[in-house]
Amino acid sequence: MSIRNVFLVSTALVTGVVFAGPAVAADLYLEGTPVEPVVLPAVSGINGKISILGGSLFDEGYGALEGSLSVPVGTRYGLQLDAAVGVHDEDFVGGGAAHLFWRDPTIGLLGLYGSYTHHDDLGGGISRVGVEAEYYWDRVTVKGVVGAEFIDVDNVIEVDEENLFAFSDISYYAMDNLELSVGHRYTAETHALALGIEYQLDQQIFSSGVALFAEGRIGENDYEGIWGGVTFYIGDDKSLIRRHREDDPDDWGEDNLLGLILSDASCVPESFDLSEGFNTCEGEEYIP
Repeated sequence: MSIRNVFLVSTALVTGVVFAGPAVAADLYLEGTPVEPVVLPAVSGINGKISILGGSLFDEGYGALEGSLSVPVGTRYGLQLDAAVGVHDEDFVGGGAAHLFWRDPTIGLLGLYGSYTHHDDLGGGISRVGVEAEYYWDRVTVKGVVGAEFIDVDNVIEVDEENLFAFSDISYYAMDNLELSVGHRYTAETHALALGIEYQLDQQIFSSGVALFAEGRIGENDYEGIWGGVTFYIGDDKSLIRRHREDDPDDWGEDNLLGLILSDASCVPESFDLSEGFNTCEGEEYIP
């Protein structure tokens, strides 16, 4: 064989190894080498969201600005802080909450929850502490929070009580960017049905996550409300289902406020004469 032929054969062999080698190695890896599972963190990275919303609570106008910030705490844990300011029937309302949780985005979430909500016109607020959990199965998410609520308001009458509260939702993602939810609310010893929808707009048009949402409540003792708005997600571009499972837990914001308003309204009959007195939540007669 001539030197020229040897050179051509050698070049062909080297080229084959360079380009075919990785493919062969990949085949051998897939067929014979155990694949290490990908461990997703509890929070994919520092992220947040800002929501602007408006509607009606107990037939009174309501508008609010809400925000959340989520940060990873190691690999398996996360921390989220919520804040909200708004107006209900021309009165200031506001509050905040904290979530400290363990999460595996392929399985679910388990954590601690605490919140406080204030209403100027009621002269007080409602505090909550509890345990929250989420379970992920294909396109279904089951989530909820349960614990104790401490109500302290001083409007027409003074209300100072402790109750059990429980919020829960079952969400179905009809598409990666469309969430439909139905749930139950129990606060101020009152039950209600919760309905919700959220749709993230086309990310080819919007460079970051922009979602439209609407929610409604209907239950006992005129427990009702309807509101909607827009949420701006801050962080990596991803689908809505991934945002909910990899970034921020639910903030439960409006239900905290609804429970506070309900606790005051449920203690005062729709019509009463202060001169005759009436029974408060604790069963004590009010004497002006």
